[in-house]
Amino acid sequence: MRIVALLILAVLTSLAAGNSADLLEAAKKGKIAQLEQLLAKGADLESADRDGRTPLMLAAQYGHAPTVRLLLDKGAKSAARDTRGWTAYMLALLSPSGGVVHTPHDTVLKLLPQPKRFRIAIDASWAPGKELFSSCFMRPSDLTQHLRQLRPDGMVIEALQRFAQASGRDLMVIVSADARGTSDISGKTTPADIDATLTLQVEPGITCVQQSDQVSMLIHATLAPQNSKGGFERVFGAGMKTGMRGQLATNANQHGPLFETWAKSQAGPVWWAVLTALLTD
Repeated sequence: MRIVALLILAVLTSLAAGNSADLLEAAKKGKIAQLEQLLAKGADLESADRDGRTPLMLAAQYGHAPTVRLLLDKGAKSAARDTRGWTAYMLALLSPSGGVVHTPHDTVLKLLPQPKRFRIAIDASWAPGKELFSSCFMRPSDLTQHLRQLRPDGMVIEALQRFAQASGRDLMVIVSADARGTSDISGKTTPADIDATLTLQVEPGITCVQQSDQVSMLIHATLAPQNSKGGFERVFGAGMKTGMRGQLATNANQHGPLFETWAKSQAGPVWWAVLTALLTD
């Protein structure tokens, strides 16, 4: 009898494992009918794959709103986290499109519980980068004054503001670092407490290369949450794909537009890195 019982248990365990794997696949592909059949057979609603992703997480990640709605109605845990610490909301928000607005995942995001809105104070400054050696068009002293007028740190903050508005997610508000919560960038009254401080050290570089100026810039970003968890120190803009290598100015008037374009290209990576860190915490 004991052997028979062990055999039955082994069979049931195998069937449960198979049902769980099929359930995860059905959720990933948005196959509602199959998902309902598997749940009726006893498949675990909170089963997870090797990355800790549950059926709800997979359905959210791949943008299947009807499947997400069904799983939530069945009692799926929206606050569950995968091995990276990501929830279903984060997977829908960050995985498919890097936060680009008007994706198929927008409906999914509206179904899931909304996270809190974070208040971020930004301290930004600039200092000449290692590549700021010379310009083909002006003397070093004039170059420094030229950059001071361009305000590369202001360009980065403005790019972040615009990205925050264009993203349409409304998950973070930039608070004036001087006011420390008295008002946000738009002038609206904001509670005095903040969730994190983002410190940005912008390093612009201009180097004379064959009668043209080679423009470069880095952002050294430090995120310091109020609870001292989930922070980071990262550099943005390094490397061929994300930096300004090879961007040449044939006159000094082109410095500003090139720096502005670069700042816009880095606003998204910086913004989503901050949001990911805060949501994961």
